[in-house]
Amino acid sequence: MIKKIPDYMINFQVLSSDRLKIFAVITMFIDHIGAGILLFLVRSGYYPFGMDFDQSAALYQYIRHIGRWSFPIYCFFIVEGLIHTRNVKKYMLRLGLFGIISEPCFDLAFRLKENVFSPNIPYVLARNTEYIMEKSNVYFTLLIGLIVIWIMKYVEDNLFIENPLSPLGKVPSKPLYLILYIAPVAAGAYLAKLMKTDYSYWGIILIAIFFVFRENRVLACIAGYIFFMNMSTEAWSLPAFTMLAFLYNGKSGRLRKRFKLAFYAFYPVHLLFVYLVRCYLYSNL
Repeated sequence: MIKKIPDYMINFQVLSSDRLKIFAVITMFIDHIGAGILLFLVRSGYYPFGMDFDQSAALYQYIRHIGRWSFPIYCFFIVEGLIHTRNVKKYMLRLGLFGIISEPCFDLAFRLKENVFSPNIPYVLARNTEYIMEKSNVYFTLLIGLIVIWIMKYVEDNLFIENPLSPLGKVPSKPLYLILYIAPVAAGAYLAKLMKTDYSYWGIILIAIFFVFRENRVLACIAGYIFFMNMSTEAWSLPAFTMLAFLYNGKSGRLRKRFKLAFYAFYPVHLLFVYLVRCYLYSNL
């Protein structure tokens, strides 16, 4: 668990992992309403609530800015998951399985270029084969990131030695081992770029940063934000890093395990919902 928060900040730590995940789910949903519904309507010349194009475009930007708050939280809890899970392989399998399940829903919500308002799913997917192959959903980014830090942890456990003077808490016992430590990050970043996963190599490196600096959560979030803010509009993700740095109390919360599985299922379900709502709204304009 990322720890070592100064004592004077303890009273501000009011958010459990469950609350942060709920926050991430809500902001992701808001983001996808913009990316999966509003954007398609505006592109087709339909503007909601009687707004004109400029007003609709401004609303779209506001929604997408809010959506920037979710992804860093998911990356952070990939590290927490590795540290606390009893079975890393099952964790990887779960991410991979939901990645496969989510892919057609991801394509329907965001990747369509033709027949974007048709509710005929098999027909729509067949018509957009070329476009849906251009990108894959975020579960694959998270899976690659998990594999990367799993390997890094193995290197740490076997080839690093404790050093309290290091900001990492450990240092490689031989300089060559640092290359073995960094190599999985480079390989994972390349694989994510090759697979064209959502957030690509940016997500992999962010997960690695959270892992490397996990013994100092504030430092982890500062380093993570300095890196991540350079990706497109991700400077708007600052609230997420702030909450993780100062408000997270390190506790899991009170949600039962079956509800925790719902966090995984929410992603494909809400993407399908976004697509169907888009089709419904267009047919009733």
